[in-house]
Amino acid sequence: MTKILLVEDDSNLREIYGIRLEAEGYNIFSASDGEEALAVAVREHPDLIITDVMMPKISGFDMLDILRSTPETKNIKVIV
Repeated sequence: MTKILLVEDDSNLREIYGIRLEAEGYNIFSASDGEEALAVAVREHPDLIITDVMMPKISGFDMLDILRSTPETKNIKVIV
């Protein structure tokens, strides 16, 4: 099953997106900020990350820079 990490600081949007993607058969992991997302990405190795840009702690762009510089996560596909 395809694993998707959904990164969104708005809990309502995160829930709506998650429900819709799960209904399509995806295995969903979620995070509310870039810092949490990095930890989940290393732990779960998702096939795809869908992320917001404006988030607390670490922005979506900064998170992407860190993902690309980390060997375990550098090849994960990301939609911003």
